[in-house]
Amino acid sequence: MPALIKSQRAPGYRTFTLAQIEEASDLQCGFCLACGAMQECCEPDARKYRCDNCRQNQVYGAEEIVLMGLMR
Repeated sequence: MPALIKSQRAPGYRTFTLAQIEEASDLQCGFCLACGAMQECCEPDARKYRCDNCRQNQVYGAEEIVLMGLMR
């Protein structure tokens, strides 16, 4: 029987629900991994955009967050 592979996430990163990801995708938004704020005008494959809330370069597009394995 094959061993189950568990996805690994980088420690300290926030995770987002499927509902949050779907809403962000529909609205062309992304999320800041540092503070969790939703960021408008964010492409699906955005990486390291500056957050309007906390000013860190940690905003990622909704689809990029899924690819990173940060969806719970």
